[in-house]
Amino acid sequence: MTALPSQLVSPGTLAQRLAGATLVSIALLLAVLDAVGAFLSSNACAILLFAVLATIAFAIHKTPGGLTSLIGLFFVGTILWVAPRPLIALVTGDDEMYTLLFGQMAAPRGEDLYHLLAFWTIGIASLYGGYFLFFSPTSLNLKPLSHQARLYCERSFAFAFIVVAILLPLLAEKRFVAFAEGGYYALYVNQAESSFSLLPLLGYLCPALFALAVILDQKKYSRLMVVAVTCYALCGILFGRRMEVGTWLLVALWHTSAIRGKPIRLGRLLIGFAAAGFAFQWIEMMRTDSDAIETIFLAFFTSQGVIFMIPALSWQLPVPPLHTILGSLLSIRHVYRLLGIGSIGTANILDYVSAQSGPALFESGNGLSSTGYLDIFFLSGGIILLYALGCGLVGFLLGRWEARSAQSRVALFLLCVSLQSIFFVQRSSIFTVTSQVVYLSFFMALTYVLHRLLNLLRANEMHAEAVRDTHQPALGVLPCLSSDATAIQVATNV
Repeated sequence: MTALPSQLVSPGTLAQRLAGATLVSIALLLAVLDAVGAFLSSNACAILLFAVLATIAFAIHKTPGGLTSLIGLFFVGTILWVAPRPLIALVTGDDEMYTLLFGQMAAPRGEDLYHLLAFWTIGIASLYGGYFLFFSPTSLNLKPLSHQARLYCERSFAFAFIVVAILLPLLAEKRFVAFAEGGYYALYVNQAESSFSLLPLLGYLCPALFALAVILDQKKYSRLMVVAVTCYALCGILFGRRMEVGTWLLVALWHTSAIRGKPIRLGRLLIGFAAAGFAFQWIEMMRTDSDAIETIFLAFFTSQGVIFMIPALSWQLPVPPLHTILGSLLSIRHVYRLLGIGSIGTANILDYVSAQSGPALFESGNGLSSTGYLDIFFLSGGIILLYALGCGLVGFLLGRWEARSAQSRVALFLLCVSLQSIFFVQRSSIFTVTSQVVYLSFFMALTYVLHRLLNLLRANEMHAEAVRDTHQPALGVLPCLSSDATAIQVATNV
């Protein structure tokens, strides 16, 4: 019984665990207020939200790797996608920051606005609280790969790289043709389609290349991976898709800090974030033919911060069907299509909000993002206490996954293939993470079968060579014996 308290206050964890306890307490307080029908003012809840963010920032500052750690880069997404609109509204008193128009308008005020702010405060406090309450520092301590394990990873890398090398030109051609014919509009219409294609495999195999390069830890594989990922990211950003570059930049920061162990100064990091934000908003201005260069940073944060309003918009819609909620756990839209279940607009929460709010906009290729917090909310049946527990469980599992990846190459591989999706899940859906894990596990199972088959073929070949080598000397003696016998016979005759 005395081991638990000593573990909770072990060196290097006290600050994080105190922060975790504070965050959990705030989440439970708001959940209890919701249960009894009480609520705070919207300004008070906004201030509480930023108190939660400040507590998280303190805990991250005390965490090895700081802002470039896994939880630190996850926090960057929280600041970018959740914090901007309530911060601007709190500072300027402009309630228009709490307005979203997409087919229909969401403009929560009063008690509705409080519930929106409480949704985010509870979800964020619970998730980070679950992570930090059980925090323990980790460092890579992996056993060397065996010969067979390394050979298996090398063959898997080669197979994935060949497929990527074949599909990348096809993806570039498809996007270029669509852009040449109809500009950005034609590119985004393709996003509303749900037809079978091999091109989405790139979204799975590029992270697989990264994960295998980390496991193999050799320069030749790292260089090939960088070439493939760079081409894939450029193929996205040249046609207005910023997400590919943004998430890979975060993955590169994590790799530098967690795998290579090279710290990055906070000043340089912030300058890099500012430069990336400027570049991304400049791309957005090109897409929308806007020239608001004087407010480029404000426009960037308000456009990215639209995620904050998505729950308010979703609550104005009918409750999503069960298959839509389950579709947010794993990407199975093609299975739904084969079974005749629902439509493309009800495949998951992410598509449901856009399709129900603005059907015409959705059909023309426009859409809104969603957030993994909303998936957890609907999976919890809309019960705020269960929502808090669900978010806390996600944070706890993320921390355990990270800790396990320092000891297990399998866990490290799965973490690496999911990093992009983990960083992006706050403005996407849970299925982006689970799909990477499930489908790439199938890929690795397939390459393992091929690996075993190649080993079997090689073993048979070596066995055949050994048999030939065994019989070769006997075959070589017979001609000599025959020649000697002939010589003896000739000598006898003479």
